[in-house]
Amino acid sequence: MMAAEFTPIISNAHQQAASHLAWLMDTRTRAVKAQATVDDVAQGFGNDLGDLIQELLRGGHRLSKADFRRDMKKLVKDYARQVFEVGWEEGGGDVAEVESDDLALLEGFVNEQQNYVNDFSDWLTDKESDLDIVPDRVALWVASMMNLGQQAKARAMGNPRLTLRRRPGAPIPKAPCDTCAELENTTHTLAWWRGKNPDGADYTKRNGNEAYICGRWDEACYHSLFHARTGEKVID
Repeated sequence: MMAAEFTPIISNAHQQAASHLAWLMDTRTRAVKAQATVDDVAQGFGNDLGDLIQELLRGGHRLSKADFRRDMKKLVKDYARQVFEVGWEEGGGDVAEVESDDLALLEGFVNEQQNYVNDFSDWLTDKESDLDIVPDRVALWVASMMNLGQQAKARAMGNPRLTLRRRPGAPIPKAPCDTCAELENTTHTLAWWRGKNPDGADYTKRNGNEAYICGRWDEACYHSLFHARTGEKVID
């Protein structure tokens, strides 16, 4: 894997500043964070994860598997808190007013993602693994991180009405799975999409969402949740 595959999308200085954002930040740190977006933070996570992977794969005892697991779990936790904060404020909320069920979303995400780290490190160090797809695997981690920030933004907006629609420019033709076909172009409140529906299903999560036949994996059925009034894409 060549270093060029992980060319930073935001500057190193920006990444370093972002990584030091506290959970409840002082005024000066908030001013720094205001320059970032959910996309910036998620891509920063991908850049740092790519760097960490390269250290593991270079060998020469630069980074042991145990150290990689520890560092990646910390990376997940730090960036999850940051993307949640940025998303919450993008949605017009104040992180000082985050409620317990919103914090549960963050904690659940961190626990779930950290549980995948050990298997990921095993795959990276397996001689039979196709390391050419490492960038694709990193992209999945980034997409999940971005989804967390988008969910935080949507929650901070209150309970907006959202419509599941095919993303503009998505490849055609591609038949959606039965779940997406049933929900396509339907409009419900965020609370409904989150679980207050007849099936009690959470339709907002992506990458392995069992509520969808397609699993809501990247480039599965190409659907996202759009704000019913403004048309803004809220949750990929």
